[in-house]
Formats: sequence, structure tokens, C-alpha cells
Amino acid sequence: MLLNWAKRDTALFLAGSTTTPPTFFMIGSGSGTAIATQTELISAWDKQENTIINGSTVYKVKWTGDWNSVTMSGNGFQEWGMLMSGVGLTGSMWSRTSMPTQINFDGTAELRIEETWEVY
Repeated sequence: MLLNWAKRDTALFLAGSTTTPPTFFMIGSGSGTAIATQTELISAWDKQENTIINGSTVYKVKWTGDWNSVTMSGNGFQEWGMLMSGVGLTGSMWSRTSMPTQINFDGTAELRIEETWEVY
């Protein structure tokens, strides 16, 4: 779900502002439905700069984030979001997604998240 921050900064961008687009993925173990007024994840535990930003498809942008097996080992994953840079596990959330069931990592698997937004 796109959060209020994304709507606000998109409008500012169209008005000529130098607003910063989302450049990081944050992941966590929190659950619950995304609501537009959220500003952070429920239970964040890691943040990574986007690995790939692809705007080659008309009206779409796709962000990719990658985590290695060492980072994921022993952690539960259930939520993620897009955000601008911030200190530590903070930042201005543009989106949040939560899965109904947590995935627990045992050190043998990596994680890749791809999030695509379409403007229409």
C-alpha cells in the first residue's frame, strides 16, 4: 500500500520540489494490515539500499532489494516497506506490505524483494 508520505511527496515532485524518491527497502517481522497513515514498519530489523531501480517500462518503476543468507539467518520476515534514507531503522515510509504468515530463515536462503509501482 502506498502511504500518505508517498502521495504527499509525489504531489511535491510534480510541483517542482526536489523531494527524494525511495532509495531503501526496510524489512521486519511485524504483522497487521497496512494503513495509509503509517510512517514505519511494525517491527523493523534491517534496512538495505535498493539493489536495482528500473524505470524502463512506460508508467512503471520497479525497485529490487537483496539480502544475503548471513543477514537473514535466524530472523523472521513478514513485512517490508520502501523509504527514503534515514538513520538506523528510520526513514520516511513510502509503502508498506505485510504477509499473513511469517517466514523464518535458517541461514541457507537469501531474500530478494521486487516492488513495482504503476502510474495510471
